[in-house]
Amino acid sequence: MKIGELAQRTQVSIRMLRFYEAQGLLAPARSAAGYRLYDEADVAQVAKIRLLQQAGLALKDIALLHDCLHDRPQAFCPALRDKLRACQAETAVRITQLQETQALLARLLAE
Repeated sequence: MKIGELAQRTQVSIRMLRFYEAQGLLAPARSAAGYRLYDEADVAQVAKIRLLQQAGLALKDIALLHDCLHDRPQAFCPALRDKLRACQAETAVRITQLQETQALLARLLAE
């Protein structure tokens, strides 16, 4: 499939797909005419990238750990699992801070 179809199937812009390629996250084959050609493995790769971004990983970190993306999500390599744990801890801190802010706002509005 060409880049437009991959963009449509993954709901990721063509520009972002090209950025993923520049970061080494995607390595499409090329047709004789030079067009990028993607397959189902690329669809899965983009899905993993998006999932990790939604989980809080920065794209630069995902790019550094791109070799880990070939594993199933439940079997990510240790380096990626450590990064996910760090994101989980940061998220817990942010949740606590937001809960404290919410409580403060409620007290201020109640007065």
